[in-house]
Amino acid sequence: MSENTKLWDILGRTDPKHTKAFTRGGGFKGTAIKPMWSYRRMTEEFGPCGIGWGVGEPTFHVHPGCDGELLVYCTASVWYRDTALGECRIYGVGGDKVVNKFSSGLKSDDEAFKKAFTDAVTNALKLLGVGADVHMGMFDDSKYVNTMRDEFSKTPNTVTGPAVKSSAALKRAGSWAELHADLTKDFGDCKSLVTLSKLRADYRERAKAEGWTRSWLEALANEFDQFEDSLNAAPEDDEQTAAIRQEINNHPINAG
Repeated sequence: MSENTKLWDILGRTDPKHTKAFTRGGGFKGTAIKPMWSYRRMTEEFGPCGIGWGVGEPTFHVHPGCDGELLVYCTASVWYRDTALGECRIYGVGGDKVVNKFSSGLKSDDEAFKKAFTDAVTNALKLLGVGADVHMGMFDDSKYVNTMRDEFSKTPNTVTGPAVKSSAALKRAGSWAELHADLTKDFGDCKSLVTLSKLRADYRERAKAEGWTRSWLEALANEFDQFEDSLNAAPEDDEQTAAIRQEINNHPINAG
């Protein structure tokens, strides 16, 4: 996880139970993310809506369509607070039909403006990477979906012990900077998978004690997985090292 893709990597994995399949005209099929899941992910990372992140005042434009139909387009901004940069803002555009033409005639939709607004907000959140795996077509792979289903089923919504803090609260407390500083130092001192396994267990205990959110737990797992890959890619020094590596890979602590 690089600094530039940090948010993308944290927000980009989606729990399959918060998605639904859809079919559009012409037989096109896909997967949609439930909007409330996107809002939850933002809240986990930045804090409550209106404090750590939020939505600017939307603008609506109504345009005539074909055969008496009426279209509405919405432009909405989404802002979030970055500890280093302050308030950041992105934009999205959404749309819907206020008046639809059916075989029985024209019918109006009193929810069209709300749908267009929701569409605009969720389109803006795509730019931050929210639900990136769905938008990149990774949910077309059943194996990936099963992997995500297993991952989220093993990750509790709450952490036992202290109350779970928002990522924004953790950042304000300095935990984010401390984490990266500590990881950099500890990874630099880590030369074997034996040491890495103990280090992983230590950080899991730290996460429970400090009340990290799900997104922070996922980011932590990603950091360790990448470092483990670099260790696995290193040449074997001798038969003893190879034997230890095999033993650690099979150890229950590395499951999940």
